[in-house]
Amino acid sequence: MSSLVKRLEAFRQLPLRAQLSLINSTASNEILSQNQEYLQSLNRIHQECLNSATPEQKAAYESFIKNAPN
Repeated sequence: MSSLVKRLEAFRQLPLRAQLSLINSTASNEILSQNQEYLQSLNRIHQECLNSATPEQKAAYESFIKNAPN
């Protein structure tokens, strides 16, 4: 299993809020943001996880988004 596949699988196991934080920090990083395929993979997995989240997980995530600083 490649390193990228392992990283993406580990990312999938993170809570939704942690996923979003990692996506944002990756996108803000001068070096990491150059790998658009990796960022797209993170966003795709995040969306899949969000779609399959429980109502409680979605509520906690929405609360986090609502209260996050701009």
